[in-house]
This record gives sequence, structure tokens and C-alpha cells, in this order.
Amino acid sequence: MITLLQAIAREEGYYEGGIPPDRPERNNNPGDLLWGPEAKRLGATHGDPTYAVFPDIATGWQALKGWLSVPAKFAQDGSLDAGYLGATLRQIVYRFAPPTQNDSARYLKFVCSQTGLTPETVITIHHLT
Repeated sequence: MITLLQAIAREEGYYEGGIPPDRPERNNNPGDLLWGPEAKRLGATHGDPTYAVFPDIATGWQALKGWLSVPAKFAQDGSLDAGYLGATLRQIVYRFAPPTQNDSARYLKFVCSQTGLTPETVITIHHLT
């Protein structure tokens, strides 16, 4: 089993090892985080232009952890409205990798198979270390 952060990085293409390196490796961005104010606050120096570029891989890993450490906020209907920490893995995946841009069901299945977590696991800071 691997950590949640490692599973997300794998699903985002970080461990591909291609030549030339894939975007997440080239950008020191294992979570393939988007460029913007939040990524800049977490240490990104610029975008490529869409995805954040971090100065080194340690900063990229810390950024992914920081991104997922934002406390979850829920809408009145119980859906995840903002943040991640305290939400279920299913809610996190469907917000982090939305169906409009990803095969979220496949993404969730992969992360569960790699980590041993279930879709209904509530993610705490313990899962991000």
C-alpha cells in the first residue's frame, strides 16, 4: 500500500518516468495542481501556463499536502463546496478531479486500490502524512 498523496501523484502521471518527463515531473508538481493564487501561496513560482510550477520536488509535495489540508466546507445539501480535509475520499476525488475533466470513478477506484482506503473514508491529516 502507498500513501494517499503518492496514489494521487501516480494517477496524475507523476511516476511515469517518460523521456521527456511528463508535465507533473517537469513542473515538480506531483498533484498536477493548477496555477493560481492558491498554488502561488503554496510555493509555485509560475504556471506553464495552466499548471503550477514549483521550484523543487519537496515544495511540490508540500503544496499537494497543503492543498488537501484545507478544511472542507459543505453546502446545505451535504455536497463538498470547498476545501478537502474532513470530507470522504469520494467527495475529495470528485472535487479534485471532477468528471468534467477526468474519469473520476476510475480515479477513485485507483486511489482506493493503491491505498486500501474506501470511498467513504473521511480524510484526516493522518491520511496526508
